[in-house]
Amino acid sequence: MPSERSTEIKRIVEADFLIDDAERAVVHQMIEIERLRAEGRDTAKAERLLRAFQHTLSALQESRQRIVRGAALN
Repeated sequence: MPSERSTEIKRIVEADFLIDDAERAVVHQMIEIERLRAEGRDTAKAERLLRAFQHTLSALQESRQRIVRGAALN
């Protein structure tokens, strides 16, 4: 049975993985918006998607902070 500490570390590592993935999605979407702009195309949908990605990233970062704070209390 894993110790409480190893479980906390595992949760932090998983959160970091999800955050990295979300950061890549944000950057990719920003590049896509710039490409669309350069082509003179409408970016409204792409910008809405970017905001959704940014919201998800923020939520993941907040979740990681809660995990770390919880680990510090133990």
